[in-house]
Amino acid sequence: MANHYDRIFKENIEPLIPVIARKIFGLKINQTEDIKDKLQYTLEKEADYLQKVIHDDPENDYILHVECQVKDDTEMLSRMLLYRAIVYHLFKLPVRQYVFFIGEKASKMDCLLAQEDLTYSFRLKNIHQFSYKNFIDSDIPEEVVLAILADFEGINPTKVIEEIVKRLQQISDKSLRLSKYEKQLEILSKLRKLQKQTIQTITQMGWEYELETDIRYLQGVEKGEEKGIAKGIEQGIEITKEKDNYRFVVSLLSETKFSAEKIARLADVTIEFIEKVKREL
Repeated sequence: MANHYDRIFKENIEPLIPVIARKIFGLKINQTEDIKDKLQYTLEKEADYLQKVIHDDPENDYILHVECQVKDDTEMLSRMLLYRAIVYHLFKLPVRQYVFFIGEKASKMDCLLAQEDLTYSFRLKNIHQFSYKNFIDSDIPEEVVLAILADFEGINPTKVIEEIVKRLQQISDKSLRLSKYEKQLEILSKLRKLQKQTIQTITQMGWEYELETDIRYLQGVEKGEEKGIAKGIEQGIEITKEKDNYRFVVSLLSETKFSAEKIARLADVTIEFIEKVKREL
């Protein structure tokens, strides 16, 4: 399931980075220059976010590298060091590296390497160390969705979910984008074991919810065992997955000039699926 979380952050990371940089990393970013494509030829694994941060005085420019993690990775320290070395070799600029951790508990990953002739570290930031209020009042839907992962400060989770849903309804349109954030909220809520409350809250607030099959299953089962309920949820998710992908692909084909290969990568579908949608359009 981790790939679902990775996909959400890869979709959302461009508009989120200035916000995350300011509120969590303590950085102010006014202008950036895309350099991701220049690095992916060097490493098999593409960096989540890699940009040159530009200032009026070029002496202050630096490279910002951000990785989003759901689980601790024993290879993260060596992987970040490898990124650092390659980025510096290519651009000869200072490099600021952050790992943005969204797991349920605080990360225990090593972020410091101290050897006799080498000292290296990256900055590790856990989202649950920040109040959900840092995200809830934003006009950026991607940022509001992040509130589900932050610190609720002792407030009842259902109340926080209600705030999130209400805010998303206020700032999202009533078409594909609302459906997109609805699905993202539901998926991310699993990281906090709040999927059931999220589904119930969305239903009660009259928001058009994509996983209608799951809701009816949960509401209709009175004596079902826990395993049966979980199985029903997963089946419902799979049933709606193709529908969600179809809508997303239609939107990208209609509103962008992306190649079929790029759309397939963004939507996590095959080239054949893209061609099928094209023919139907």
